[in-house]
Amino acid sequence: MKKSIAFLFGTALAAALVAGCSNSNNNNNNGFGTNCGSPPNGFQILYPRNGAGKVPPAQANSIYVAANPALAVGNSYNFFAVQSNGNQQFTSQFATYTGTIPSPHNSPSPGSTVYVANIVSSPIGPLQSVNLYWNDGGTGCTPNIVVSSFTTSQ
Repeated sequence: MKKSIAFLFGTALAAALVAGCSNSNNNNNNGFGTNCGSPPNGFQILYPRNGAGKVPPAQANSIYVAANPALAVGNSYNFFAVQSNGNQQFTSQFATYTGTIPSPHNSPSPGSTVYVANIVSSPIGPLQSVNLYWNDGGTGCTPNIVVSSFTTSQ
C-alpha cells in the first residue's frame, strides 16, 4: 500500500512539473522553467530539521533557515512545499528573523543570518510528509532540489 501511494504521489508531482513546463512564457513567477539548482553555500535548515518526524502541525507552517554569508538583499528565494496529500504551494520569501525558534532545532553556524519562510496559502495539517524544494521565485525556474523533508504529527 505504501509503495502504491508513493508511486501515485511521484506520478502526480511529475505530471504537475511537466504541465508547468509546457508554458512557454518564462517571465511570470509560476516557478516552472529551467532547474532552480541548489541553495547558496552556507545555507542551512534550522527548523523543522531535515528528516524530523512528529512535527506539531501548528509549528510546521514556519520554516527557519540560516545563511552565512547572508542572502542577497532583494532575492526571491523561497521553498516549494509538496505534501503527501497532494497539496503543493510556495512559501513566502525568506524574511530576517530574530525571535525564538521552536525546539528541537539545528543551531545556526556562527555569524549566520536567521530567516523565516511561512506557508501562507493552505496550512500543513496532521500526518503529512512534506518535501521542501529550493526555489528562486524571481527566475521562473523549476524547483528540483529537495533541501529538507519532515513529517507532521497527529
